[in-house]
Amino acid sequence: MNLLRRIAIASLLGALMASSSAFAQDYPSRPIRIIVPYAPGGTDQQLRLLAPALQKLIGQSIVVENIAGAGAAIGTNAVKSARPDGYTLLYTGTGALTVGPNIGKTPYTMDDLVPIGNVIGTPFVLAARPTAPFKTLAEMVAYGKANPGKITFGSAGHGTTTHMAGEAIAGAAGFQILHVPYQGIGPAVASILGGNVDLVVGLPNAIMPHVNAGKLVPLAITGPQRSDLMPGFITVREGGIDMIDVTKFGFFAPKGTPDAILQKWIAAVPEAMKSPEFVEATKRTFNSTMYLDPVQFKAVLDNEDKHFKKLIKDLKLGAAS
Repeated sequence: MNLLRRIAIASLLGALMASSSAFAQDYPSRPIRIIVPYAPGGTDQQLRLLAPALQKLIGQSIVVENIAGAGAAIGTNAVKSARPDGYTLLYTGTGALTVGPNIGKTPYTMDDLVPIGNVIGTPFVLAARPTAPFKTLAEMVAYGKANPGKITFGSAGHGTTTHMAGEAIAGAAGFQILHVPYQGIGPAVASILGGNVDLVVGLPNAIMPHVNAGKLVPLAITGPQRSDLMPGFITVREGGIDMIDVTKFGFFAPKGTPDAILQKWIAAVPEAMKSPEFVEATKRTFNSTMYLDPVQFKAVLDNEDKHFKKLIKDLKLGAAS
């Protein structure tokens, strides 16, 4: 390579870097689209509660868009395929990255998205329809063992963490269960209220209002201990089932997003989570805040990835099963 060519390339790279830096300084100059890869009525509620505080810190409007389907793969891929300019981000449960690619083929991998920060960490809720042939966790296990494959449970979709939680509960308890996937926890709850499935596994904010109204029967939560937010529930482990699951929800950006833009979000997320309105709203909706910075978040993702690889293999739930 001759000297003139080297100088030309160096000048071009310098110009690109200067342009990128200037772009990041101007960011954001228009509304930011945050995709939630599930149907409305579950995960998106967390983001909508946080959005007012985030908007003040970021300095732009936030547009929340639900793109459901394929166990969160459609919405997740929409973000992976978006221009990495900070104007399209993802708010999702970690299962979109740690379950989906392991249970079947997805057009993305965990490394296609950059973790920004985790916001919520909550156990799943297991509840039954009032007309189910059991009223407690122990009765459910006994019925499931006596009637293998007869109990039906609704989840937020095939390949989601709610799907994995239901299968793990049944597997640890020693009986077969029939999975009925929906395009989000909202539709799954609507279905059990209509008497179409026996159980639902999902987020507390989607299920607890119906438990409190007497429309669903509380069986257990998947956390390591009982929750003050849900005093009517024992833990799955207390019920003799060796299983714990605390699901996490946070922000991601497409790979290649400029670091200066990422840093704005990395700084804004924990600050927004301190908002008294958000803290109160999370308690009111039966969720618990759990901030993880990008390094901590990536470590959790790596651990979950290993966990679900093994669980999917043990339960024979992969694409080849």
